[in-house]
Amino acid sequence: MSEIQFKIQQEFRDKQEKYVYYLIALSVSAIGFSIHKTENHSLAYSQIPLALAVMCWSVSIICGLKFLKYVISNLYANNDYYEITKGRHPSIGNDQDLIKRGIESFHEAMKVNSKAMKRYFKFNQYLFYFGIILFIVWHIIEMYLKQK
Repeated sequence: MSEIQFKIQQEFRDKQEKYVYYLIALSVSAIGFSIHKTENHSLAYSQIPLALAVMCWSVSIICGLKFLKYVISNLYANNDYYEITKGRHPSIGNDQDLIKRGIESFHEAMKVNSKAMKRYFKFNQYLFYFGIILFIVWHIIEMYLKQK
C-alpha cells in the first residue's frame, strides 16, 4: 500500500470516528433536551413519538460506543498482526506454521470485525436521524393539541 493511500485511509478513519463522536454527543443532548421539554408534563399518549425518539437516540449512543469499541479492538489486533508477521509475537515466535495460522486467523477476525463495525456505524446514523423525525412528529402533535 502506498503512503498516499495509507494517509487517505487514515484520514477517512479519523473523520468517521469524529462523525460517530458527534452523533453520540448530539444524541445525548437530544435526550437531555427532550427531558427538559417535558419537565412539567404528565404522561400522555401524545408523548409516544417522543419516547420512541429517546429510545432511538439511546440505542444510537450504544451503537456508536460499540463501533468505537471495535475500532480500538482493530487497532490492538493490527499491533498483534505486525508482531506476528515480524516473528516477534510472544506466543507464536518464529514458527512459520504458527505465523501462517496467526495471519489467517487475523484476516478472519478482521472480516468479522469489519462487518460488525459497518452495522453499528449504520445503526448509529439511522437511529439518530429517525429519532429526529420522531421528535418533529411529537412536536407537531403537541402544537396540534395546544390549538384545541
